[in-house]
Amino acid sequence: MFVVVVLVGALSLCSAYPNGAPKEACVTMMPGHKYANLTTVHPMTTASPYQIMVASNQYSPGATLKVQIVGPQFEGFLLQARHNGNTGPVGSFSNPPTDTKAVTCTSGSDSMTHANPNAKQNITLTWTAPTDARADVMFIATVAQVKNVFWLNNKSPMVTLAQDHQKEGNHV
Repeated sequence: MFVVVVLVGALSLCSAYPNGAPKEACVTMMPGHKYANLTTVHPMTTASPYQIMVASNQYSPGATLKVQIVGPQFEGFLLQARHNGNTGPVGSFSNPPTDTKAVTCTSGSDSMTHANPNAKQNITLTWTAPTDARADVMFIATVAQVKNVFWLNNKSPMVTLAQDHQKEGNHV
């Protein structure tokens, strides 16, 4: 009986989303984790140990890019490609590696998240640019080392739209 009480007590210390980021996190990238007393778990303010690496510094409409989350082991994440300064994801993800899944925030598979709290490290994700791409993108992620230790705004370098494609604001 004591073991059951201890186990239940340990599980209730923090409320999280073990099967992926909630839809409410799509815009703010805040996971919404709560302590047992229902107070919000706040993001870390120290430098993130995670980097978002992209296989190329430019992309073409409809092309795929490999994107990596690199750093120490982690349990959860939410990753999106966004146009600079925008909060909506663009493009789509496919071929999710083990322990991850593609999810829909605004349109089909536009975000990636964890599928379970298993330890992950240096995962590689596949992103496909929209066929009507007209602007540079940046990948942005929230990475949770554990339920109550996470970093917001992990960003990749800017990935520029290939020069042979018209960018927003340019006229032909």
